[in-house]
Amino acid sequence: MTEKILQFTGQEFISEILEQMPDSQEIFAAHGLSCAGCYINVYETLEQGVLGHGFDEEATNRLLNDLNEAARTIKLEANIKLKNPELTETAKQKVLEFQKEQKSEGFGFKIQVGQEKGDASYFLDFLEKPEKGDIVIETREINLFLDKDSLKKLQNHIIDFGSNEEGEEGFKIEKE
Repeated sequence: MTEKILQFTGQEFISEILEQMPDSQEIFAAHGLSCAGCYINVYETLEQGVLGHGFDEEATNRLLNDLNEAARTIKLEANIKLKNPELTETAKQKVLEFQKEQKSEGFGFKIQVGQEKGDASYFLDFLEKPEKGDIVIETREINLFLDKDSLKKLQNHIIDFGSNEEGEEGFKIEKE
């Protein structure tokens, strides 16, 4: 597999840098910039943000050097095959069982991924049709309804059903 090393030029939107390299927020902070928490980061390029905070071109270059050095050490892999989330056969049977119990046969299985105290949280429901903006993914003859962010977070994940160590049953979402 070939490796892709990110190379930043200063013309990227700050939000793009933070998305491609989440640890970059620490680099921004070390340079006196709190870009990760700023709502303008989706509108400003790196260069605009640095200069807009009163720093000079040399400060921009130092920040770019640190970001690019970090990107080289990470060596992000290119061509990673992203797969849609998949249900196991067990999960499919439980979805069908729950749909029947709730008189929701044929409905889509809505999965929304959130964040709660740093951990992923999941909202699961049956909907007759997808909500506006939802993407429909078919797996094992079940339609999953996912918003774009949830789809992105669930790529390369398997959705299973089983028991945890405490004996509680439920859906389990795990990375392949």
